[in-house]
Amino acid sequence: MSKIRIHQDSGDLYVNVISVNSRYVDFIIHNDLSIDMKVPVGMSREMIERYVRLNEAIIFQEYEKKKVRNHQMLPITLDLEEGRIVYRAGLYLPFLGKTDVLLRIKYLSDFDREETKIYMEDKKEQGKHLIIKTDNDSQEFLRYCIVRYYKKCAAVIVKKKVEEFAAKMGLEYNQVMITGQNRQSALRRPRLSYQNIEIKNQLTLWGSCNRKHNLKFDWKLAMLPMEIIEYIIVHELTHLKVMNHSGKFWNEMEKVMPEYRECRTWLEKHGKEYEIF
Repeated sequence: MSKIRIHQDSGDLYVNVISVNSRYVDFIIHNDLSIDMKVPVGMSREMIERYVRLNEAIIFQEYEKKKVRNHQMLPITLDLEEGRIVYRAGLYLPFLGKTDVLLRIKYLSDFDREETKIYMEDKKEQGKHLIIKTDNDSQEFLRYCIVRYYKKCAAVIVKKKVEEFAAKMGLEYNQVMITGQNRQSALRRPRLSYQNIEIKNQLTLWGSCNRKHNLKFDWKLAMLPMEIIEYIIVHELTHLKVMNHSGKFWNEMEKVMPEYRECRTWLEKHGKEYEIF
């Protein structure tokens, strides 16, 4: 086995060249971030190096994706109360795989006539700020505000991605729903909707598909890296073809998403971290 060094501004990578009985060249990036390039027996060194150079950009791109999948996205030191995160000003929230949304809470005075507002501001150099203007400082209400905002984001993302992958897979579905967690509360939580995506509170997995071809996705999807969101969506869409997790199901998954194993491993490793929200 030999090695080939490739370089970009982010640094050097080394590709392990392995000769195998195959007619094809294949790159594999392992969980330990080592890179193997399987080549046909007898392939010349000149041809191997030429093939690596032609694929340098793709190799670096997939390497960075693998680093994100392997990285624990959430800070390990978060204030918790009965297993739930404590929402306070200055907290950084996860959004699309990054923990870079700063929570800001602006409390209204007794003289303000404004109603509660939740919105995102892009401060450019300072990053994104999720702002809540309210006169209610209870943890339950602040969580409700944040869940409400994330549900709207999840609805937009899921609607777009479901349509995209359903068209690619030649599938049809009846209804898509974004769900939350059903917990007893004195608050009235109105049902929100976004076109054909219904958003309501209901205990669920990351996603589900029933025999009526209705799809449900958890609101916390908006916190995950985009490729993990895509994996969950493709997973549920594949259930429109195969309603179990047999070998046939995973074969169908692989046709659309060859890297599904890595995404599944990431979700198994890090998915439970998001239960604190």
